[in-house]
Order: sequence, then structure tokens, then C-alpha cells
Amino acid sequence: EKPKTKITKAQREELRLKFACRCAYCGCELKEKGWHADHVEPVRRDFDIVRAPQGSRVSHVARSNGRVFHPDRHDLDNLFPACSACNLFKATYSIEGFREQIAHQPERAQAYSVNFRTAQRFGLVTVIEKPVVFWFEAYDASKELEPQLSYFLAHREAYQD
Repeated sequence: EKPKTKITKAQREELRLKFACRCAYCGCELKEKGWHADHVEPVRRDFDIVRAPQGSRVSHVARSNGRVFHPDRHDLDNLFPACSACNLFKATYSIEGFREQIAHQPERAQAYSVNFRTAQRFGLVTVIEKPVVFWFEAYDASKELEPQLSYFLAHREAYQD
């Protein structure tokens, strides 16, 4: 089933304002354009495997067919404003799945990036074990933005249970 996927400009602006024009996950500022409306609980899009265009390096590619497995999740209550980097990384993960993936990034960098290991060897990078806290978990609309944003960015672990 193809869901209604467009939100109005007014709904989109309301969504951007939800967490003070900040990405719900990393807290970076969201300009008027260039950010994504993320499905908190993913709709999980369906796709077809089709022959790749002539001259491609691969024989087949996955192409969305417009259908989703959870059309009921395409609802304003299930949307968060997100920077493109967070939304693309989150992909179809749940909030907790996304948190786990982020938590694994330092060990992945150590295992697969010679650049990271070199920087670490020369003391330029230090891995710090701490919980992954999202901006939407810390943000309080009743308080002034700047002090809580500064504190959030410096002390994310203070927001964990």
C-alpha cells in the first residue's frame, strides 16, 4: 500500500520547531532547507531488484517501489526533525537500535580505519565510553535554549538514567 507521504509546508515548519530548530538526535541546528523529517518508528520501505542501467558497474540495483510495510507509521506524531546525516545513518533502526549503532562507532573506527588508529597512537583522538544521549531526550521547551544546549553538548551523560 502506498502511504500519503507529503506533509504540508506549515506542518514541516512546525516539525522543525519541535526541538528549537535542532536535530532531534545530535542537536545540530536545522536551517530552513536541507533537513529530513525522520520516521521515529520506521515505515520500512519496500523495493524491487531491477536491472542496472547500461554501463553500470553492477548488474542489478534496489529501487523503491513506493510501498511501505507500516503505512500507519506515516503520521505527524511519528516524525522527528533530523539532520540529513543522522537520518541517513538511522535508516530503519528504532531509537534504541540507532543508539546502539552510534555506541559501536569508536570500536568500528579502531578496527577499520588506519587514520583513526594513527590519530589515536599520536594522542590526537581518545575514545571515551559514555552513554549516547539524544537532543530530544534532554531538550526542555520551558527553559532558555542556549544554556541547556551548551550543557547538553558538553555533558550528554548527565541525561542518562
